Amino acid sequence: MSSTKIVLYESKKLKNGEHPIMIRIIVDRKIKYISLGISTVPNLWDDSQKLLLKGYNNFKKTNFLIHKKKGEIDGIILDFENEGKSYTVDDIEKKFLNTIEKITVFKYCQEVIDRLIKTNRIGDATVKKDLLRSLKKFTNNKDLAFSDINYSFLLKYEEDFLQRGVSENSISVYMRTLRAIVNLAIKEEHCNKSDYAFDKYKISKLNNDTQKRAINKEEMLKIINFDTEVNSSEWHSKNYFIFSFYNIGMNFRDLAQLKWSNILYNRIMYKRSKTGKNFDIKIQPRTQAILDLYSKGNENSDDYIFPILNPEIHKTPQSKVDRIKKINKRVNKDLKEIAKSVGIQATHSITHYVARHSWASIQKQNGIGTSIISESMGHDSEKTTSIYLQSFVNDVLDEANENLI
Repeated sequence: MSSTKIVLYESKKLKNGEHPIMIRIIVDRKIKYISLGISTVPNLWDDSQKLLLKGYNNFKKTNFLIHKKKGEIDGIILDFENEGKSYTVDDIEKKFLNTIEKITVFKYCQEVIDRLIKTNRIGDATVKKDLLRSLKKFTNNKDLAFSDINYSFLLKYEEDFLQRGVSENSISVYMRTLRAIVNLAIKEEHCNKSDYAFDKYKISKLNNDTQKRAINKEEMLKIINFDTEVNSSEWHSKNYFIFSFYNIGMNFRDLAQLKWSNILYNRIMYKRSKTGKNFDIKIQPRTQAILDLYSKGNENSDDYIFPILNPEIHKTPQSKVDRIKKINKRVNKDLKEIAKSVGIQATHSITHYVARHSWASIQKQNGIGTSIISESMGHDSEKTTSIYLQSFVNDVLDEANENLI
């Protein structure tokens, strides 16, 4: 059983001679008093009506505020009971104080970033830093309440990106990151479920810029057979791309952190940084050929395979992330030049990540089932795999129509 009551707490006297007006909460015989930051003297208080009298400055407005706060506490209790949750007077107080001192979006984002950095989740922290920087730019550094992130706000935020020429895929990343922040804020009771705008605003409409991420067999062979000067930037970039392709489209971050200790019994064994899933891949001849290029014969098992990270320089998680990001940009630039040199038309979309899409599409073209491709790539569902296969499916349909008769 629980109850709430507005009281003039005469047991406590303030320095100005007034007594605080408080909400008394009783749950299972335990009592808690919550101060409203309002006080008065007994002769200006009607205890039967629980109202300030006319002699109190702004008495009507203050009476409205007092009863509004009691209503909020009653609503919190009702929510607990409707959800079937057990609760204490401390639970009620905590939730009530959160409604009074709502954390701002900027402050909460920074708190989440700080938490991620403390747990060495630098990649996630970087993504959320980018979001916070973007929100500050969009609002001219004016902070937001979570209730400000409504459907209208999201549309305007999207429009601002589009006007600046930002791709829909990039917009999707920002929106998904913002949605994750809002969902976490709801779980931690900094945001009300009623303020959630992503049920109405659909991020999926932005995932339209994914076509032609894969290249076909002939195009892949052109890159494999392309001659580059040994130890040049393009030589390394080509090797990274081919290595990734023959190893189920290994992510560049994972490739950069691959060590000789990951090579065991003619297999590559590693945990994917993005998902935490373990991979165990048999080393194919072309993979071995690339490993031989980087092997000196006297490697320590803890040495990196590829000359991307230097353990003497890149010691902290942040320095590793920064280095990998820098080299990945250079690799993507080299790949575009290589693609241009061998006559691949979609040079704007050739990046290291294309190796992953291409592995999936070419395996499908070779007759491998989507379920096997999905399992090999570590996807949770075939729906995710279908995104990788989208451009291939279109090519097959075009060819099938051409050969209809």
